[in-house]
Amino acid sequence: MDKVEIGNVDLDDVLARLQRLEDLEAVRHTWRDYCIRLDTADWEALGDVFCEDAVVDIAGLNYLFDGADRAYRGRENILRELYKPAIEGADDVTANLFATGHISTNMQIDLKGDEAETLAYFFEIAANDKILIGTYQHRMRREADRWRFAFLRITVRYHATIDAKDIGGLSLQSVMAKPYKA
Repeated sequence: MDKVEIGNVDLDDVLARLQRLEDLEAVRHTWRDYCIRLDTADWEALGDVFCEDAVVDIAGLNYLFDGADRAYRGRENILRELYKPAIEGADDVTANLFATGHISTNMQIDLKGDEAETLAYFFEIAANDKILIGTYQHRMRREADRWRFAFLRITVRYHATIDAKDIGGLSLQSVMAKPYKA
C-alpha cells in the first residue's frame, strides 16, 4: 500500500503514534488493575492480570512471612502460594485490620513491540502496622484481549513496623461497593 499523506502529515506515522499511546495506557491499566485487585482480594480478577506462564520473583517479603522470598511460577500457583496466604492471613475487616493498601508511582515504561518492561515504586501499608517501600519490575506481554504480566519482580527496599493505635477506617471492598451517585 502506498504511503498516505495529507499535507505534511504521514498517516502511517500518526497511526503508529496512536498505537503507542494506546499501548502505554493499556500497560498502566494492567498495573492499576493489579494494585486494586490485590487490595480488594479479588482473586479471580487478580489472576487475569497474569499470563498463564507468569513468574513472580519476590525479594524482601520474608519480613512479613517466612518463605515468601522466592520465585512463583504459573498463574494458579502465584495466587495459591503467594497472594492468598499473604492477604488472607492478615485481613480481618471486623477488627479493622486491612491486609494491604498500595500507593504506586513513577512508572517507567519501555515498549518493545508486543512486550513492555516497566519499573515502578510502591509504598504499602500492610496489616495496619507494617510499611513496605520498594519497586515493581514488570515484563508485560500483549495477549489477544489485554496486556498481562509475564514476569513481576517485587523488591522490598525498606520495611518497618510502626506503633499503630486507634486504627479504624474502611476496607477498599466496602468503599467500592458504594454506588457512584449522590
